[in-house]
Amino acid sequence: MRKNWIKTLSSSPYYSDLLKNNQKFPTMQKELFMEFFDSINTVGIKKEEALKLAFESEKTRDFSPSIKNISIGLSSGTSGNRGVFLTSKVEKAIWVGAILDRVIGFSLKKRKVAFFLRANNNLYQAVKSGLLSFTFFDLKTPIEEHIKKLMDLKADILVGQPSVLLAIAKSYQLADIKPTFNKIISVAEVLEDDHKEFFKSIFNCPINQVYQCTEGFLGYTCKKGQLHLNEDFLEIKKKYLDSNKTRFHPVITDYLRSSQPIVRYELNDILHEGPVCSCGSKSTVISKIEGRSDDIFRFLKNGDEIIIYPDFIRRAVILASDQILNYSVTLIDKKIISLYLDVEKTSELPEIFKSVKFEIEKLLSEFDIGDIDFIKANKKLDQLTKFTRIKNENSKSI
Repeated sequence: MRKNWIKTLSSSPYYSDLLKNNQKFPTMQKELFMEFFDSINTVGIKKEEALKLAFESEKTRDFSPSIKNISIGLSSGTSGNRGVFLTSKVEKAIWVGAILDRVIGFSLKKRKVAFFLRANNNLYQAVKSGLLSFTFFDLKTPIEEHIKKLMDLKADILVGQPSVLLAIAKSYQLADIKPTFNKIISVAEVLEDDHKEFFKSIFNCPINQVYQCTEGFLGYTCKKGQLHLNEDFLEIKKKYLDSNKTRFHPVITDYLRSSQPIVRYELNDILHEGPVCSCGSKSTVISKIEGRSDDIFRFLKNGDEIIIYPDFIRRAVILASDQILNYSVTLIDKKIISLYLDVEKTSELPEIFKSVKFEIEKLLSEFDIGDIDFIKANKKLDQLTKFTRIKNENSKSI
């Protein structure tokens, strides 16, 4: 595998230069990756033309066009910068095989799959087979307009991001209709425990998770319900973020990507490693995806940086009330926090808001942080944007 990988890198102007000069491969991050997009890829595609096609596809909602038989995808830019990914026919076949084997599962029974996605990339269309029929639900259309079609479809598998799955679950609950799904696959956003349990109660079937991003298919839920990294074709180093080694960034090298090599690529996702799984796989178990490092709350106190990880904030919200269906806590300024709350009974929102505010203030006081103003966010969620519960919009300053 490594021999073929070195051959692939030799076709990349960026990495061939490093190989010739016997230089160490740098740790890659999105900003650097996009800066050297033209010289990193091996298929001679320019960033400008890739972005032009990707944006045109987003505009027309036609995701079939490609360049030189290479599919172009656009990441949603949760980390602050848009990313473009390339997929060849060979890579597409490998991806399809992995998704069928590890996520959808093989069955001789014909199954219907309902796909709720921001973009219907060629990659997703490739999964179709004689035993699988896919219906794409465009997230540019309000969820409410899709519900009747979804209920009439009687799909076997439902795929969507947690914020969309939540809206669908609430619709089935409100209509008092029994869902037909025998598998739910959560994608794109962090799947948190409270949502997972709510989905189980409504859909009454396994809730699986796909850990995937612009950089590739990174992880999947095994038959025991644990999220594993795909370490049989990925090399994943752990860059620990704390002295206890409980949190780390994954640094990825993908030996199967050829059109756009992924080498020592550091994601800013904050992962927690879990114990070895009883399913038999030796691949690393991820007990939790905490969020992104961009969304750590950072404050300055007496010249020292105070760091509050997303998990602490989640815990404060959970302690405040068990009536919260969804929420977001956003640091929009070093002295202002915005709260969005979706609760079961809107009449109880004022009291629940006070409770959440109290618990977060109590948490901040433990770090000796005070004088924070809280404002209500009465926003309508954007289906085309990944929903983030804990967000730092003040990350460039402390």
